[in-house]
Amino acid sequence: MFSDPRVAELSRSFLPAADEVWRLQRGGDAECQFFQRAVNGGKLITDNGTRQGIYVMAPSGEVMARVNSLKADRVLKIMQEGLAAWDTLPEERRHLASDAQLEGEERWEDSRPTDGLLLSRIVRDLPAEGTVDGTRASRWNRDSLWFSKEEVEQLIKDARDQPADWVPLPHAFARRLACFTFVDNVFGQCIPFDLDDVARLQLEVRWESENEDSLHLRFRGRTAASEDGEWRLGENLWKPKNMHPHALETTMLGSGTFDLHSRSFSAFEMLALGRRSGFTELNSRRFRPEPGGIGYLIQLDRRAWSAAPTFVALHEADWIKPPTKGRELTND
Repeated sequence: MFSDPRVAELSRSFLPAADEVWRLQRGGDAECQFFQRAVNGGKLITDNGTRQGIYVMAPSGEVMARVNSLKADRVLKIMQEGLAAWDTLPEERRHLASDAQLEGEERWEDSRPTDGLLLSRIVRDLPAEGTVDGTRASRWNRDSLWFSKEEVEQLIKDARDQPADWVPLPHAFARRLACFTFVDNVFGQCIPFDLDDVARLQLEVRWESENEDSLHLRFRGRTAASEDGEWRLGENLWKPKNMHPHALETTMLGSGTFDLHSRSFSAFEMLALGRRSGFTELNSRRFRPEPGGIGYLIQLDRRAWSAAPTFVALHEADWIKPPTKGRELTND
């Protein structure tokens, strides 16, 4: 959508901003309450419906136009309507009060491990006939992977303890890849796999070489997971109303360079190709559940800021601190 030249050109008239909507519509701090009142008729949100979408909003919180679509024509129309509304919006309704305090108090991003390993994951459908002719599927999605300093050090230790041998990835790496990363959210929100859903989990690392400055690793593996209709991850946000059979299998290769002075990765890349089938409640595969190719590219995330991994609340890691201020709110 944003690659559409009309949308890109008109975007110059806006100050773009993006955030993860689940927290904004359910959180209880000042930032979340500002968003909720802006998009919910001045009242805090108490239902479980989503408020995701694209908003044209004044700094005051006045919503001038909105749409939940990835179609360039629809988004362009909303942008034009928003600009027209801004031109007629009275000055007193344009700006936030000078003494307004809107800082968020708690975010999942507060646990972002700046001394660990930050990765970006891109997933894309693969054409049935491959990419020999240079074509590729237009839909793709992004997510993050986080690993703490201690988890990275465990990976390095395991590889060094048996140099030149393939050894299993540490539990934290294997679980986050097989259950939370290799999932089908190309077209929309999906649910994770539980370890009991994973029939094949062969993810390995090998010490390749080392000098006084760096250590080189290789990665390889295969995964196969299928959901048979039973939810095993407890009562939480991700529990679907209805379960639907779906499956995904991958073959992965990768490499990484670990800087022995900074104790961090200076290079990291994984490529996984696989097959997916079936659908989940919200991932928009309901009318296209037939098997198809899927691909994942995982690289170092060098962005100054990124949203937390989708399933960060399920990581079972003591270094991840969940926000505690939730929806104990009244519509005063």
